[in-house]
This record gives sequence, structure tokens and C-alpha cells, in this order.
Amino acid sequence: MPPPRCATVAEVTDVSGDPVGSSHPGSVPPGADPPRRAGGAGETAAGGGPESARRRHPAAVAVAEVTAERALADPPDLPLHLAGAPGTVAIQLRTTLRRVAVGAGLARDPDLLAAVRALPGLPGLVTSPAGGTFIIGGPGWLGLCAVGVPPPGAMPLDWMNAALVSWFSAALARFGVHAVTGRVEGAWCPGFSDIAAGGRKLIGLGYRVTREWVVMRGVMPVAPIADPDMDMLVACHRLIRVEVVPAASTSLEEAAARPGLDVARVIEVWRDVRVAA
Repeated sequence: MPPPRCATVAEVTDVSGDPVGSSHPGSVPPGADPPRRAGGAGETAAGGGPESARRRHPAAVAVAEVTAERALADPPDLPLHLAGAPGTVAIQLRTTLRRVAVGAGLARDPDLLAAVRALPGLPGLVTSPAGGTFIIGGPGWLGLCAVGVPPPGAMPLDWMNAALVSWFSAALARFGVHAVTGRVEGAWCPGFSDIAAGGRKLIGLGYRVTREWVVMRGVMPVAPIADPDMDMLVACHRLIRVEVVPAASTSLEEAAARPGLDVARVIEVWRDVRVAA
């Protein structure tokens, strides 16, 4: 029996489930070029993104909402109420609860979900409405979400990813962190949109694309990843035959050399970060 397919970081569908095209590696179409690796050939500075996509179709990006996860059983939402005019991206920052979220593609496999629920020490399990493999939350993790409305003529996923890469570059610069984007092998929830610092994954982004909008859901460890969190990520990814190596990931506290940095402080610093169109 072949190993189970690891879901790409982008679930690309319209509201009826029909595919929506994207030129970006790692989304869908079959036969696309392999994802670029952060820190290797083809790496892209987090401030650069796909330059052609940004030049042709600029985006205005800003934080629109700060919120909090309330209950372990509450399903992750899509903040479509934040959607603005074409060419804009609205970001939501949120505190998170300690629970595992499984990407929408993998969540279609009931046997996999049963195996995850059987893991010892599972703090809670929810299904993300976006793509990806497995992520976790908790007091040391900043939740990230965004909704963008592509302008006419833009490739939706390329446009959204370029817009967010630009915003995260500006946001991370406030802590003195320079990052690159591209798949980090050995990291949790690896994908083309990984944002890494010093060659180690810092931020994970998962996408859902329709004909009207693009939604991103992701997380960033602000504090160093605690051993129980890393153990849970390793165990979950092994169920889909993806090996997670602790040394492949980092946190903002480590990347910025800011001992004691917490989620509340990051939200305070980032809530007025803007990228103009």
C-alpha cells in the first residue's frame, strides 16, 4: 500500500469544490515545479515574495482584528466579515488554545482522524478550514488569519502569498528578524509558504482559495516550542509518514534573541503594521 499523501499547504477550491488554478508550486496543479527550500537554491527573501506578482497586482495589507480562541471545541472560523475591496488583505491576530488542528484535506480521512484522537496526551482536536497538515496552539503560539480579495487578473494564491510575505517581512523587521520563504524540510506542517529565520521554520501558513477570496490560517511560536508540543507535532506527522525534526524549527523569541517575549507583546507591536498598495 502506498504511503498516505501529505496534503499540500493550500486547499484550492471554489465554494462548490471545483479547482481554482494557481501557478504557485505546492498548490495544485499536478506536475508543478517542486517547492523551493528556505536557505537553499531558489530561496526567496521574505521581503521579496514573487516579485512579478507584487509588481503587477499590489496589495494593501493591514491588521483588521485582534481576537481570542474561547473553547477547545469551537471550530476554527473563516473571518470573511473582514473581507474588503479588491486588492486588500485584512489580517486577524489571535491568542490560541492548546489543541491540534488538522488541515482540511487530511481531515477527509476518517481513519487518520481516529488515529490522531488515539494519541496519548492529545489536548484537543479540530479541523482547520484551510490547507496544511498539523499545527498546535497554546499560550506560546500566536494565531494568524487573513482574508484577501484578489484584484482582477491576479492569480489568487500567488497574489495572496506575495502580499502576506511582504507584510510578515515588515512585521518581523520590528524584532530585527530577517526571514526567507520556502519549504523547510523537517519542520512541522511543511509547505511552500513556510517562513524561516536562520534556516529554521518560524511561521506556517495554510490557504483556502475560492473565486471570490483567499483565506490564510496559520500559527507562529512566540516562545520556544515546549517539549510536549513538539512531541505531539512529531507524533501527528508520523501518522502521515512525515518526519518532524525539532532542530528544523524556531520561535520568535529565539530568532529575535528576546528572552521572555510573549504573544501579548507581539500583538502590541504588530497591530499597526501596514503595507501600502
